[in-house]
Amino acid sequence: MAEAFRDRATPGAVPVLSSGISHDRPITDAMELGVIDDLCVGCSYCLMACKDDALVVEGLCEVILENCTDCLRCLLWCPTGALVYT
Repeated sequence: MAEAFRDRATPGAVPVLSSGISHDRPITDAMELGVIDDLCVGCSYCLMACKDDALVVEGLCEVILENCTDCLRCLLWCPTGALVYT
């Protein structure tokens, strides 16, 4: 579903980014990507950026941790800072 959405998304193609910046990666074991619901506006930019189908946006963003590769593309594209490591 995410791939089909990305193909028809109105903001256009998401450019290739240098993701995986070492200082943004969690340095403590057991940290995982999460969403601050109060900040998420459901814009789907994260969904368009994610190549691993690790996100679902149905009103608010939700992370599918099993699919997340910690590439950080979603963090770079989230305009509100709703995606964080906790």
